[in-house]
Amino acid sequence: MRVGESVKLAIDAWTRGEPDHAMLHACNAVDGTAKKAYPGITGSNRRFTTLLRDNYDVLGPMAAPGINLAETPFPIKVQNPKAKGRPDIADLIYGIHRCSHGHGDELPGGFELLPDAAQEVGRTRILIEKTGKVRLSDRVIFGLLAVAVFAPVNADQAVPDGYRLIFGKQQLVLPINEWWGRHDDFGAVAATEPMPSVKLDFGDWMP
Repeated sequence: MRVGESVKLAIDAWTRGEPDHAMLHACNAVDGTAKKAYPGITGSNRRFTTLLRDNYDVLGPMAAPGINLAETPFPIKVQNPKAKGRPDIADLIYGIHRCSHGHGDELPGGFELLPDAAQEVGRTRILIEKTGKVRLSDRVIFGLLAVAVFAPVNADQAVPDGYRLIFGKQQLVLPINEWWGRHDDFGAVAATEPMPSVKLDFGDWMP
């Protein structure tokens, strides 16, 4: 399936109120992008997580504003984490969301997405339990889509007119067909809304 089709399906599913299906298609968009971006990397886990880590400058502002994703480990257990040291958000998204949805399994309890994107502007939550459960904001769907859309390898993709991403409290509209492949231009957009870069420390919560 073309990346553009996965992006469209993700937005359609979210619009229908189906966040799990939206997350499935968003992960597919990242998978398809990673295959093109890293043809020399074998294994979907390493490709997927490498793409996300190389694009934390996009995923962070879009999905977890204010959090230093590169330096924040999460108190979870996943198989074969690829982060150096402890699992990061890329391992969380791949090990929990991508693998569950991709294999047709139910999402483990305690990892459901929080419904923020359709609610109060600028509200982005992450709920983390000492038991190792992490609930991300459903804005992560659009963060993943932004990673795929802005990737230079996807400059040839397209969706029907009218599909868009929205950034920040300003609700800046980014028409998707105008943003394919423009990763380097997103920095100027993110700079219009400066954010802190906080490393979260979970101390003895880490497994």
